[in-house]
Amino acid sequence: MGLLKHLLFWPVTGPEFLVKFALDKVHGTVREELTNDEAVKEELLALQMRLELGEIDETEYLRQEGLLMERLREVRRWREEFGMGTAGGPVRVARDNY
Repeated sequence: MGLLKHLLFWPVTGPEFLVKFALDKVHGTVREELTNDEAVKEELLALQMRLELGEIDETEYLRQEGLLMERLREVRRWREEFGMGTAGGPVRVARDNY
C-alpha cells in the first residue's frame, strides 16, 4: 500500500520529498566535512616532515602548527556540538608560540 500511495500522490508529494532528500544529503555532507579531522592531522604530519627535512625553521613551524591546532580545536568543537565523540581530548596550544 505504501508504494501505491507514493505513486498516486507523487505529483503532490514528490517535490517535497525531493527537496527534503536533497537537504538531508547536503546536511550529511556538511556534517562530515566539519567533523572530519583526518585532513588536519595529515597536514600536521606533513608540517612535521617539512621541519625535519629543514624546509622550514622552528618559528615557521610553530606558527603553522598553531593555526592547524586551532583548526583541530574547531573540528572537535563541531564534533561535540553534533554529539559525536572526541577521542583525542582537548587541544591545547600555548598562545605565545605563534
